Amino acid sequence: MEKLSEELREYGADIEDAMARFLNDETLYAECIRLLLEDSAFPKLETAMERKLYEEAFNQAHTLKGVLGNLGLTPLYQSACSLVDALRAQAYPLAQERYQAFQAENSRMRSAIAAE
Repeated sequence: MEKLSEELREYGADIEDAMARFLNDETLYAECIRLLLEDSAFPKLETAMERKLYEEAFNQAHTLKGVLGNLGLTPLYQSACSLVDALRAQAYPLAQERYQAFQAENSRMRSAIAAE
């Protein structure tokens, strides 16, 4: 877990805040990170954005926003917030731009975790 924590800190995650939320249970936190990587909301969001099913995209992005916030993955959480805001405002061209930024940030987060 120490290496995972260090990699996530370098990524920009707020590990201290997340650990407080997880009652300092590092094993549970690591398991939740692993589950995040398999979360079906990522491919569902991708499909919804590709098909311009914006209500579904909003639901998936909002779900991910909550999970990312709880895990302290601040950069990806902030990107999800921007995407949710654009979808909520029905600013769909902006939402498409923000989705691309979200995808790039998601790749960066996954690279940080894969380094673990």
